Amino acid sequence: MQLLRVAVFLAGFAIAGGLVPVQPAAAASQQAKNDIWKDEPKETPPSWQRNLSDDVVERILKGIEQCDPAKAKQLSELRRKDPERFQAELRQQGQRELEQIIRERFETRRQERNARFVEWLKANYPREEQALARLKERDPQLYISGFDRLMKQYGYIFEADSSNPEMGVVLKADFELKTRADELLRQIHKEKSEARKQALGMELQDVVAKRYDLIVRRKEIACEQLLKKLNDLHNQVRESKDELATWRDPKIKQQNVRQRIQDLTENKVRFKWD
Repeated sequence: MQLLRVAVFLAGFAIAGGLVPVQPAAAASQQAKNDIWKDEPKETPPSWQRNLSDDVVERILKGIEQCDPAKAKQLSELRRKDPERFQAELRQQGQRELEQIIRERFETRRQERNARFVEWLKANYPREEQALARLKERDPQLYISGFDRLMKQYGYIFEADSSNPEMGVVLKADFELKTRADELLRQIHKEKSEARKQALGMELQDVVAKRYDLIVRRKEIACEQLLKKLNDLHNQVRESKDELATWRDPKIKQQNVRQRIQDLTENKVRFKWD
């Protein structure tokens, strides 16, 4: 009753003071934009309070039922009576099932990534992919070893190509030049002819010079990415300053304080039947 009197008093005070004019839709939209309370920090609930999806709940219950039907029945009853407590209890009782679900989801993501890598190999290094496919048919264990070797060799190019195609092109070209440089060094060490060594040395110098340019380009791309992030941060800072200017406006403050009082009082007034 006391809360109701406060709400009525505040509403009357606001109307009498001209603080609650009737606003058109555009004005209401502007007021929503200037609502500072929507930016209030919200607490992140602990993991045991975050609701599990229905399909996960059903799977955990089914797993528990196989081992302990009575416990599964109790949990199902608790689900109807107290959903929040049910979620917490289910996490505790179904820890084994939850861990299995997490492992399966991790494995699914790993397999999807591996499939994308194989498709990438087919497009960029077809001979490597064909040799890998033959291993898969002949010896699955050798296939796993071969896949791991290729992932170690080309994985960083694959990742870069997925996020920044230009960087992927540069890394691929650099890898080819590095491979050629290693081959030239082996030939130079084995070569007996001084004339041939000199020719190989000239080619090696050309390869190293090209690699230098690619490394510079790689650093340029990385710098461009940093500049883009910096520009995004500048935009965020500018927007934040504009927002602060809005919040410092006495009229905006008055609107927000009045609206907050109404929300805190009117929304909580309930008729008590008992």
